[in-house]
Amino acid sequence: MELTLSYLALLLYLAASLGYLGSLRVSHPKLLRAAGILARAGFAVHTVALAIRLYQEGRPPGNLSEWLSFYAWATVAVHILTEVRYESKVIGSFVIPLVVLLLGTSAALPKAIESLSPPLKNIGVWTHVILTLLGNAAFALACCGALMYLLQERQLKSKQPGVLYHRLPSLNLLDNLCHLALSLGFPLLTLGLLSGALLAYSTFGSFLTWDGKQIWSIVTWIFYAALLHGRLAGGWRGRKAAILSIIGFCGVVFASLGANFLIRGTHAF
Repeated sequence: MELTLSYLALLLYLAASLGYLGSLRVSHPKLLRAAGILARAGFAVHTVALAIRLYQEGRPPGNLSEWLSFYAWATVAVHILTEVRYESKVIGSFVIPLVVLLLGTSAALPKAIESLSPPLKNIGVWTHVILTLLGNAAFALACCGALMYLLQERQLKSKQPGVLYHRLPSLNLLDNLCHLALSLGFPLLTLGLLSGALLAYSTFGSFLTWDGKQIWSIVTWIFYAALLHGRLAGGWRGRKAAILSIIGFCGVVFASLGANFLIRGTHAF
């Protein structure tokens, strides 16, 4: 049942993605509205699928496939909140395709869990995973907003702006979106890292276990701390902040998917 609902959610997200992308070429309010409805329907189905999995397994994500599915869900949740905040549905044109990529990759990966360490069932893991997922989802939104900012800036500098100029939000809105996403993601990531360190200490007797995921997550945290400080105190806005937001998200992706393959440690994946 859970698998069937996950595939249904993927199909709904895919349909929403096509609608959002189509709205970038054709100015049709009904198309954009339909894409938003499909995205929310996919989110609802996805939520039920994950709820069933949690009820059956009673644990946080135990492999990369499950983690990507939860990450896709968290990204849609953060997107819906910001869409309501800024009353701009076109943001989904960049966010929902990313969600399709995440959930599609999740569906293609093996579902089996080779081994499950006892600490994975600790309540502290739930806190660590939820905070980290939501923080990373906010950074994904910041990256999408940054990409839109760079595209819109290019359109504005062009002598003959293309169709995207009339479809994308203003530079000011996109810059504010990136700032909001960073301001939301950084404290969530901070709390996620702190909860992970406390969990490591209670389980292994040390705050740091020095595996790849933990090391690179700290590097990513330092990068985002510098970026947020630069925005607040140094006036880093516009193009510079957008480029740095994209670079930061590349660090998030590497910390999530690649770092643990270089230095294996206590994380399950």
